[in-house]
Amino acid sequence: MLFRLSTYFVSIVSLVLLLSAHPIQAQSTNKLPNPRKAVHTFSYWQQKGHQDFEKAALPMKLANKTLAGRIELSKNLMRILDAHGLIIDYSIIPDAPDYVDSLSEMSHYVLFNKLPDVFLVRKDNEWVFSETTIEQIPILYNATFSSFIESIIDRLPQWAKQKWLGIALWQHIAVFSWILIGLLLRKVFEFILNNFIRRFTKRTKFKWDEDLLDGVEKPIGFIFLIGFYFSSYTNLQFSVTTNHILSTVLEVTVSIGFVWLFYNLSEVFTKYLSKVTSKTDPSLDDQLIPLIRKTLRFFVIFMGVVVIMQNNGYNVASLIAGLGIGGLAVALAARETLANFFGSVTIFLDKPFKVGDWIKVGDVEGTVVEVGFRSTRIRTFYTSLITVPNSKLADTEIDNLGLREYRRFITHFELKLNTPPEKLVAFVEGVKGIIKSNKHFRQDYYEIHLNEIGQHSLRILVYAFFKVPDYTAELTQRHNFLIEVLRLAKAVGVEFTYPTQTLHLVSSNKDETETEVKELTEEELVARIFDFGPGGKEGKPDGFKIYKDGKEVNFGSDS
Repeated sequence: MLFRLSTYFVSIVSLVLLLSAHPIQAQSTNKLPNPRKAVHTFSYWQQKGHQDFEKAALPMKLANKTLAGRIELSKNLMRILDAHGLIIDYSIIPDAPDYVDSLSEMSHYVLFNKLPDVFLVRKDNEWVFSETTIEQIPILYNATFSSFIESIIDRLPQWAKQKWLGIALWQHIAVFSWILIGLLLRKVFEFILNNFIRRFTKRTKFKWDEDLLDGVEKPIGFIFLIGFYFSSYTNLQFSVTTNHILSTVLEVTVSIGFVWLFYNLSEVFTKYLSKVTSKTDPSLDDQLIPLIRKTLRFFVIFMGVVVIMQNNGYNVASLIAGLGIGGLAVALAARETLANFFGSVTIFLDKPFKVGDWIKVGDVEGTVVEVGFRSTRIRTFYTSLITVPNSKLADTEIDNLGLREYRRFITHFELKLNTPPEKLVAFVEGVKGIIKSNKHFRQDYYEIHLNEIGQHSLRILVYAFFKVPDYTAELTQRHNFLIEVLRLAKAVGVEFTYPTQTLHLVSSNKDETETEVKELTEEELVARIFDFGPGGKEGKPDGFKIYKDGKEVNFGSDS
């Protein structure tokens, strides 16, 4: 009985000792059970106030170095991360011991996408920095910090390392020098472009290379400046927070510089394209080039925004996919915009008008100034600018007065009631001769007739058509025609009516009667008609002109 009790007692004591020893052994053997714990150990024990570099070097176990060597690797890696402004976010680091990367399907974790060579691997149930990372740390350190600047900092006196406004005095001087050197290098870069490359472009027979250099000179100089700042800001050795802000600003600024560059390149391309299209169809140059220019501008700016967002950690693909949730609302809000866009496509394909055409749409009448994606701008004859949505133009009847082959001209000449029939017929035939002698009139169809005998005048109808390209030319030919008619009336001896009152007095005194006007014979009338006809000596179909010192007096436009 006593033997059994002693046996139970020994078993219980052994069990208690075994249970109490197990957690101690587990706690002492695995200090890096998952990626989050490994990164925390590496970072936490290097912070001021609780520094323990021996513990911080635990994730460097794969380094074939002494403890001092592993501590140096740990310090250098931390300096690299701080210099690039890479702030560790523990919440996104996995805490599962058996974590597997979804892409490679391997037990490793990349700390930052910007440094793909820095990653942890699972080794003997512990998460430690990989051998690749250990090999890359010296390389990354030399690429991050200039050995020349490092040697200068080591030789600085103690007063230069004292802090003022949160940073050391030498950093204040370094920032000023850094900015100044960047500006000087940009000036040197632009000097090389202007004095060497531009000389070369001037020697070529092409014009586009000079336009290309003008377009890229400023943005390339700006990119060169920001590129210098971006590649050297790590040598200022600011805090990780300051470096994070500085790197973000510089990355965005570099992206803006490239957007500026490609924006100007699109301008150079459309300018060159306009020269090519001008050799084929001038109207295509005015209508197609603005659409291409706006499309390229929008594409460059849109892609620039996408790249900037992507570089700053935004998942653009997820953002675009998320827009599908509110796709209906967006579609309703953009309905008019889409309608205007498709209206512009319809206008471009059907070509109901082009820039410079005189059109009439509803109550709007004027000259087309610009055809855009959303709207078309029309300059009225009152010089006001009216914007018409393209969706309305696509669904509305358009009267393109600019595409007319002929431009109708209707007027009436009112002669005095006492005009002799011979002179009336001579005047009508003379007007026909003026039209025949003017190549800007339609020659196969016109109507010149005595159309009405009114209460105060004989009304002669003139119904003809001009064959001219635009409104200015039409007005010019109207002017020439009417001047010729006035000269014809004077030559034939007919007078136009005007508002007046005539008082007839009967007198027995023959000397007080009206002076008789010499009447032209029929032969003289016919001769004067032919003088104003085709090839006649009095005909001036291109317009009656006056001269001073042998030069034409003309204060109008060249057109």
